[in-house]
Amino acid sequence: MALVMVGCSDELPPPPPQPIAFSHSVHIENEIECTRCHEGVETQAQAGLPAMAACASCHRRQAADHPEVVKFMEQYANGNGEPMVWRKVHVIPTSAMVHFKHSPHVRAGVDCATCHGDVGSMTVAQQVVDVANMGWCLDCHREQDASIDCMTCHH
Repeated sequence: MALVMVGCSDELPPPPPQPIAFSHSVHIENEIECTRCHEGVETQAQAGLPAMAACASCHRRQAADHPEVVKFMEQYANGNGEPMVWRKVHVIPTSAMVHFKHSPHVRAGVDCATCHGDVGSMTVAQQVVDVANMGWCLDCHREQDASIDCMTCHH
């Protein structure tokens, strides 16, 4: 009987569809740091997204006529307080039983691009690392002399 690995592939998944074509590069060109929008990444387990009001406060003045900003502002104005639904780009399968936390990586000085790639040069945010591949994470932990104890990530 052959063992079949479900979901294993050398190919990374395509970027998921998003509600608007968000450009990280434009924001990075304007010197907006990752942590400004991805609040909590330094202190919490997960990186958050800004409230729509935070985006709207700038985009009332900046690039207000850009088609994607217009779509965003329409959703903000007519969405009855409902947030825009973004799909995760980096998804660790629940079957992996991994409890990934951004904050220890940020405290250790791991640059966002290490795992997320150079999003500033991407038209669409896409996965650049196979986050379902434990070997990639272990290699990085070994290179950085970080713990490779199973309980570090699986708990």
